[in-house]
Amino acid sequence: YKLYMGMSGGSRIKVDYRFTEERIHLLEKIPNFIWQESWTLILWETRFEELLEYKETFGNCNISVPYKIKPELGEFVRTHRILYGQKKKGINDLLSDEQTI
Repeated sequence: YKLYMGMSGGSRIKVDYRFTEERIHLLEKIPNFIWQESWTLILWETRFEELLEYKETFGNCNISVPYKIKPELGEFVRTHRILYGQKKKGINDLLSDEQTI
């Protein structure tokens, strides 16, 4: 998954966040490297709960990007829509079946 990071002066650079087997192997070669999946799971669950609250309040999940009240939630939904579309096309498998919203 590639993201564009803003730089000072208005320029942008492309950052490649794909989590390849090679990158996993490189991290595992670092002595005492600890995989801390718990914070990402907690973050995902937090955003999911916020999405449920939004749906309960507004009756839908049509969150705009940017969502001014809670920008992180808008980005969460946008990212998951992109990843879901890519998963359906067989482009990536970054979402687990449980994370398919």
